Amino acid sequence: MKNIVITVMLLALFCTSCGFGDCGEDIHFRTDSISNNIYQEKYRCFCGGATTTDVIYVYVTDSASFRKYVGDYDDQDYIFVKCRNDSIVDVYQKKDVGVIEHIYKTKMINSYNINDLKRKKKFDIPCKKKWRL
Repeated sequence: MKNIVITVMLLALFCTSCGFGDCGEDIHFRTDSISNNIYQEKYRCFCGGATTTDVIYVYVTDSASFRKYVGDYDDQDYIFVKCRNDSIVDVYQKKDVGVIEHIYKTKMINSYNINDLKRKKKFDIPCKKKWRL
């Protein structure tokens, strides 16, 4: 009986300490300037805890007229944004394709015209896509 109680207590401790699941809304943890008044924002929208990885959502914004969701990533890849000529935003994905050692491949996955984004005046809500298991 004592072993069952200890096992249940350890299981309860493990389940509550992993931090697995939904982090909540708007876990903003980084903003980087990519051009003149254009920023890349990152939000952690899924906490993996001890059992899996976190999922990071990436947005491009000018903080006044638009916020555009451009992608999400986990520990196997990475999304970053570059600005070309202060008018075009290019979104790149860097993916780890190695099995034993890290081998990275980078490719452009999308481009956005900054003037079009400003004209549409659309603000994507951070972490809108909720992860459910």
